[in-house]
Formats: sequence, C-alpha cells, structure tokens
Amino acid sequence: MRVGRKHRLLDELNPLDEVAGAMLTLGALNWGLVGAANFDAIRAAFGRSAATRAAYSVLGASAAYALVRGRQLAKK
Repeated sequence: MRVGRKHRLLDELNPLDEVAGAMLTLGALNWGLVGAANFDAIRAAFGRSAATRAAYSVLGASAAYALVRGRQLAKK
C-alpha cells in the first residue's frame, strides 16, 4: 500500500474472490427467479443432469469460500 493512498477493500480482492462473487450473483439471481416466477434457470439450461448438480455444487462452494474469505478480510 502506498503512502497517501486510501486503503480500499477492493484492493484486497484476488481473481478467485471475483469469480466467487460472480457465481454468488448468478446464484442469487437464479434463486430470485425461483422465488418470484417459479423458474429455475439452471435447470432450464442443463435439465436434470449431472451438469445441474455440478452447477449447484459450484454455487455452494462459492458461498462457502465467500463466507471464509469475507471473515478474513473483515479482520484486516
């Protein structure tokens, strides 16, 4: 960090943080659609397949990562 420059949380994010954030955004939008319109975009895209389960697994892993990483960043 340079002297005279204001420290920002965005300066602490790495590429994995950004990918996890993007996945969480997509997951939140999907669940918003499920709640508002009873439409599951992930299932519509992949059907009832292993790809659907994998997509939900990636979303869950992103949430777990974001929780742990968020706690780390909050301590700084």
